[in-house]
Order: sequence, then structure tokens, then C-alpha cells
Amino acid sequence: MIPVEELTRLCKEVEGECGLYVSVPETGERFVWNENYQVYSASTIKIPVLCLLFQDAEQGRVDLAQKVVVKPENRVGGSGILQSLRPDLEMSIFDLATLMMVMSDNIATNQIIDIVGMERVRDFCKEEGLDSTWIWQKMIHKGPPPADMPEGLIPNATTAADLGVLMEKIAAGTIVSPVSCQKVMQIMAGQRLGRLQALLPTTERLNPYADCLRPPAAGKIVVASKGGSKESAGAVHDTGIFILPDGRRYVMAVCTKTPNKAKAVHLIQQMGLAMYNAMK
Repeated sequence: MIPVEELTRLCKEVEGECGLYVSVPETGERFVWNENYQVYSASTIKIPVLCLLFQDAEQGRVDLAQKVVVKPENRVGGSGILQSLRPDLEMSIFDLATLMMVMSDNIATNQIIDIVGMERVRDFCKEEGLDSTWIWQKMIHKGPPPADMPEGLIPNATTAADLGVLMEKIAAGTIVSPVSCQKVMQIMAGQRLGRLQALLPTTERLNPYADCLRPPAAGKIVVASKGGSKESAGAVHDTGIFILPDGRRYVMAVCTKTPNKAKAVHLIQQMGLAMYNAMK
């Protein structure tokens, strides 16, 4: 059972705005709080980018094993490891996608955005009913917004509701093929920067090349997640699919716009723990 009172209390303690979406797909149980409040998406936008990449791979538009060298214009700062490696390093598209998720690598992300097409990411979100989620700028964008971007928009945006629905579709194996959704979850289960699972007994980091995503051992939990933050926008988010040893799954998505990042991170961690204690 979703711990509604505790989650409500934690949402109220966030300084600024907090959106929350929690669901247990197998029972239909759901709890939301300010779930349609739109925020700067930060790195959570990398989830639909990854899904579209796998859709393109299914359709033969992309070969995930193909090796590429990152374009100079895609080399930016912020999170990730590629900025510390030599610029002529050749990597497979699959490995770039993995870095995009597990290390939130902005350089890898920008290269993947070029591969799938930014406009096609927007179209993909719209087709999936994620009406408040879009991307108009690459990671660590510098300069003015694109000339064709409508006025008044947050350049890259999402909501807790959209992220929650997106994760439900991944967990159900419906946003792309079931096989590709499994691979998406495997990649996200290797997350090294998550907040929702910080206080949970998570499994060891999973291998994205494994043949399938198996339930965890007793007393453990698998968390396939992706967070994001951008201090200048007050953005501190996280979203995840949680898999228990008996195979049950639940979904959480938290989006905040806050002047107090440290407190928001602490409260997001507490939300993750509260839901786990209620479900285990």
C-alpha cells in the first residue's frame, strides 16, 4: 500500500515546488501530488532519448554496435566522464547510450541526440502522450534558444506525471518492444547517481550486456532510474522503476523546483525509503 500520509508530509517539506507520481501498476494503485507542475527537465530528458534510440535500432535506422567519434561541437562540461578522455576516442553507440544514463554523460547525450534527431525526440514524446515533455536544446547549451522554439516555453521540460507514465510504459514493455524495454531497464539499473535508491538495499550494479533483467535476491531491490539537476533552474529530480525479489514492481517520479538542493535531495531519498518500506 502506498504510504500516502508520509509521502504527503515529505512533499510539503520541500522548499519551493514538488511534483510526485507513484504507482503500483499490478494493482492500479496510484498517488499523485502536484504531478502536472512543469519543470526544467535536466537529465531526465535522457530517458525518452534512450527509448527513441532503441526504437530506431528495432527499425533498422541505427546500429547500436556502430562505433563513432563524438563531434567536437558535442563536447561540453557538466556531468560525465568523456570530457576527461581523449577527444578522438571511438565508442559504440550502445556504450555512449550507457554512459548517457549511468553517468549522465552530457557529451554522450549530445551525440545520441544528433543520432536520433532532436525534433524526433519531441515527436516521440507527443506520440506517447507525454504532452508536457520536450527538448529544444542539447545539454549545457550556450547561446540563444532556437529561432523556431515557441515563446514562453521552458526549453527542456517535463512533469512528474509524464515521467511516471514514461516509466510505467518502460516497465510494461510497451513504449518500445518488450525486449528493448528490458534492455532500457538494464541500462538504467546500472545508475550510479540515483537519489531515490540511495537508502535502499540495492543490488550490485547490473551488466547492461546481460541477457535479461532478473529479480534481485531476497532482501535486495533492483532500481532502474534516472535523475537530473540544474541549480540555475532549481531543478532536482529523480524517477525509477523498482523491482522486488518476488517480481512486483512500482514506479516513482519526483520533480522539484527548489532553492535548497541539499534539502530536496534528502527528502527525495526519504520518499524512496518510505515507499520501499511500505512495499517490501
